[in-house]
Parts: sequence; C-alpha cells; structure tokens
Amino acid sequence: MAAISQKQLAEWYEAYGTELMLYARQWNPDQQAEDIVQDAFIKLLKQGRCPENVRAWLFRVVRNASISIVRRLQQGRRAGRKFLHRDVMWFESRPENLIDARLAQDILQTLPSHLCEIVLLRIWGQMSLKEIAQVMSKSIPWIHNEYKTALEMIRKKLEHSSCTTKRT
Repeated sequence: MAAISQKQLAEWYEAYGTELMLYARQWNPDQQAEDIVQDAFIKLLKQGRCPENVRAWLFRVVRNASISIVRRLQQGRRAGRKFLHRDVMWFESRPENLIDARLAQDILQTLPSHLCEIVLLRIWGQMSLKEIAQVMSKSIPWIHNEYKTALEMIRKKLEHSSCTTKRT
C-alpha cells in the first residue's frame, strides 16, 4: 500500500470520473454531483494509502456523500423549508445511442432507488457484483437477485414503451 501520487489520482479521475458523475446524478443536480465526485478524489488523495479497491472505495464515498445530502434535504423539507427541484439529465443524448437518453432515465427513475443504484453500478459503472456488494454493504447473492429483478422490470417497461410508441 503505497502513497497515492497526483499522477495516479489524475489517471483514476480520467478512468472513473464519468461513471462516478452518472452515479452521483441519480441523487444530485449536476453541479452538486460534480462537487461530490471531486471531493471523493480529494478524500482519496488525503488517505495517504491506496485502498484495496480504489474504484469501489470511490463509489462508496460518492454514495455516502449523496445519501447524506438527501437526508439533509429531507430534514429541511420536514422543517418547512422549500427547495427547488431541477429536472437533471443523467445521460448525454447521442445519435449513435441505441436507446433514447430520456427514456432510459425515465425508466430507471421508476425503479425503487436501490434497484436503480444497482443497475447504474453494474451497467454504466461496469462494476462486478462483488464490488457492488462492497459499495452497498450487502451480500453478493442479494445484489444478484435484486439485479435480476431490476432487469426484468426494465424489460417489461421497455416492452410497454415499445407497444405504446407503435400504437401512436
């Protein structure tokens, strides 16, 4: 476990920054998500020693920070404070994409939050089930079962969307 160099940190930012941003966007507006991701890398640099699985460690830090912010906002709402809700796009639309970015986000947002999180980590974060289990502090079999459930729900919603589009 060697100290973390700034060069190594920059390489990790290049490798993981985009997927961490997508992950953070499920809870936070763009600028806040960006701040959370940058803070995660700053915390990593301050660690001094490299975690065993840097990628999983970064996702865990982003997850914890995002959940903390969501909890603070919920407490604020319960206390009577109002917050502006922005419609944040998670994905960038590109002509070569096989699925519409808005449709993908709309479908993911209909899933229970933990299923959405697992899908984002698995597909867009390209994490193994073991890594996801580490990030979410759950067992691998539980993650696997929930992932299968999420994919089935997504399949049904895509089929329904396809049928609705064809009728119009």
